[in-house]
Amino acid sequence: MKTSSFEALRPTDTATTVTGLRTADDSGLVATSSPEPRLSWSLASDRPGVLQHAYEVQVAADRSFSGAVSSSAVESAVVTDHPWPTEPLRSREVRYWRVRVRTDLGWTAWSGPARVEAALLSDLDWTARPVHVPSDRGRTSPGPVPLLRREFDLPAKPVSARLYVTSLGVHRTAVNGRPLSDDLLEPGWTSYPNRLLYATYDVTDLLIPGRNALSAAIGDGWYRGHLTWHKNRNVYGDTSALLAQLEVTLADGSTVTVVTDDHWRGAYGDLLAADLYDGCQRDLRQEPHGWQKPGFDDRGWERSASLPLPAGLAQRAHPAVRTVQIIQPEQRTLPDGTIAVDAGENITGWLRLSASGPAGSTVTIRHAEVLDNDGRLLTSILRGARATDQYTLAGGTAELEPEFTFHGFRYAEIDASPGVTIGAVEVLVVASDLRRIGDFHCSDERVNTLYANVVRSQRGNFLAVPTDCPQRDERLGWTGDIMAFAATACTNFNSRSFLDSWLTDLAIEQRPDGAVPLVIPDVDLGELPPMDLPFAGTAAGWGDAATVVPAALFDAYGQRTLLEQHYTAMRAWVEFTAGRLDENGTWSGNAQLGDWLDPAAPPDDPARATTDSAYVATAFVAQSARLLADAARELGSTDDVDRYTTLHRRTAEAAWRKWGDHARTTQTGCALALAFGIAPAAERAAVGEALATLVRANSGRIATGFLGTPFVLPALAGTGHTPEAYQLLLNTECPGWLYQVERGATTMWERWDAIRPDGTIDTEKAGHMLSFNHYAYGAVAAWLYQTVAGLRAATPGYRTVDIAPRPGGGLTSANASIVTPYGPASVAWSISGATLTVEISLPPGTTGRFSAPEGWRCPAGVGRLGSGHHCLILHSGS
Repeated sequence: MKTSSFEALRPTDTATTVTGLRTADDSGLVATSSPEPRLSWSLASDRPGVLQHAYEVQVAADRSFSGAVSSSAVESAVVTDHPWPTEPLRSREVRYWRVRVRTDLGWTAWSGPARVEAALLSDLDWTARPVHVPSDRGRTSPGPVPLLRREFDLPAKPVSARLYVTSLGVHRTAVNGRPLSDDLLEPGWTSYPNRLLYATYDVTDLLIPGRNALSAAIGDGWYRGHLTWHKNRNVYGDTSALLAQLEVTLADGSTVTVVTDDHWRGAYGDLLAADLYDGCQRDLRQEPHGWQKPGFDDRGWERSASLPLPAGLAQRAHPAVRTVQIIQPEQRTLPDGTIAVDAGENITGWLRLSASGPAGSTVTIRHAEVLDNDGRLLTSILRGARATDQYTLAGGTAELEPEFTFHGFRYAEIDASPGVTIGAVEVLVVASDLRRIGDFHCSDERVNTLYANVVRSQRGNFLAVPTDCPQRDERLGWTGDIMAFAATACTNFNSRSFLDSWLTDLAIEQRPDGAVPLVIPDVDLGELPPMDLPFAGTAAGWGDAATVVPAALFDAYGQRTLLEQHYTAMRAWVEFTAGRLDENGTWSGNAQLGDWLDPAAPPDDPARATTDSAYVATAFVAQSARLLADAARELGSTDDVDRYTTLHRRTAEAAWRKWGDHARTTQTGCALALAFGIAPAAERAAVGEALATLVRANSGRIATGFLGTPFVLPALAGTGHTPEAYQLLLNTECPGWLYQVERGATTMWERWDAIRPDGTIDTEKAGHMLSFNHYAYGAVAAWLYQTVAGLRAATPGYRTVDIAPRPGGGLTSANASIVTPYGPASVAWSISGATLTVEISLPPGTTGRFSAPEGWRCPAGVGRLGSGHHCLILHSGS
């Protein structure tokens, strides 16, 4: 790096501009927790065939870029994940950076500047300590939500103010009665003993000269509220606490710092209880009006007590949980006066409504995903989750909305006391506010509904962590679910920082021997329902999230640092599984969850699938070894490439020797043999034919569980059996994806037969393990993007894009788009008679490779495509 003056070099590629400057921090907060931010950008151009050959980054203390530090010209064709070119940032330090790139026509102009500010990068920067209400400590059941407040004076209006804030529990913090942001359930859920996230807010405009007030309510959240079906409490601690540090700069350069300490005051208000599973209970008569604003008399409140600074403080780098949609639901009044609400789709969130009535009157709202045979809420499948919000009115009209909870539901019932009038009702959909980057559409509206259901399930379950379901007494970060869904997740939404954070906790929770817990963050599961089977706490396919998820992130976003950060955990998991192999090279004799919820498995024993669980486990050992070898190759670790390539080969050979005949008898067996390189090259065609035969013999009904489903359609298409793949996709009989759609599903189901063909729900048969919002089977959407539409990353991050549409199943058109790290890429094809028209758009900096579907003649010379728009006309025939 070098210091340079502003260069007046005239740009020679005036048609190309550098846009979208960004770091690896997707939080949207004013600061970042990285002292050396990784830098990325995109290109925009009016001309085709643009490729980046080199770049230069400048970093300066101000927007004028005088005395800027330069990276000099760096040869690179990629636009993502570049190093910070100067000294690491110090806490609170602000810098500006800009980029120019060299293309085939020369250098572009400099981009506009991007600002980066460092958060608090060391524990030594924190003078605040967590504070709590002493009378709240040790509570072992849901109870009143503690309130904390502190007033302070400012001699003048601030020119800058930062509030660094987090909590033990989930907090709602305000300055002078005004919320910091629209963020919800902060700071989310992490491995709290080891990593607690905080957020940095610019609160300059919330402060005034003179008297000010900081205030917060602290809900139990994941920290001390109910967790798992055992409804354990106080898993991480027995008190809720706030950690806040306000740093104010005045015009004269002086500073004022206000921190959480023993000078804060605490009490309770209208929130009588708030639990993630059970819901919220409010008595509006007990609201201490004005408590969030200066001048409130808190002399009767308790003096707060402080706690030690938590370990692992780091600023959140992924988007917060927010309200992402508001739905105006359908309403009807039942004969008993209950108001029935239908959101029209299965969602995660809550109801907001207005109500008028006398003091002491009540409003109760219950939630459920489906209705029973009498048209009322089916709540038994929620198990121990009450999913109920209760309000007591203070008299007059009030807007009612819960706090510190969420529900998974489509339907709700509102019961009100006599004399209460219910006004406007809205459904608020909440989720981690990830940016939507993928879209798919085709000529079959049933498939479009399926795709929409997949997106909706991801949205509903990507809430602070990637959960299995949002409604019952579970809502855990099951590793097997995200292992199956990771590739799809990374295409629907920008899931990079969200899953990166989750993988950070996976590495923290990973056991010394390399075993990965079944859920991340790790909590004691005890016995697993419905089997009531004590389990060792790790399983093949589940723990393989340690390798599969980083690989999916790298494929989607092309950031090598993701592999670097998670390589140690990847390697530890593979070494753990390699150590479990028998003398014959297979993983046998251990309890496994296997191809979970294979439709042929007994309802009360979903692990007893038709495909041998030991074969499935061994296949995953081989696959994770191959993924680790690929990562080692990318990172230049030659010894590991050799070691894990050999482990993959030996394990695959052992699996085939022992289970080759068995694998050919099940859809999952064939799919894993093909997808994981278990079947020898000479036998792949035969295994593909065996799989196709199984599909045809089963009339297109799917026969895979959580672990087999992501691979069955790619295995069929990859061996030339695209018609059978479409037969599986479009099957409307149980079990099948479109069976769910034709039964009115709006999200993905946990069980293929969650609703039986006669329209009833057998909750006893399901053992009360029945969710209507479980994204694992939504892994099918990756195939919709990659094969039906034909849009796939050929190299990590889509620098090279494969365009290989494979029409079938009677579809006459399909299109997909993905906002890649380089910009939007899309493909749209349509068939009219004997003509196939393919429209392709590739962003600057990328190239494409086109592959014509079988039976269609490709125009001469088409194969390699540059950036820009292309229209290809193909004709049927050889």
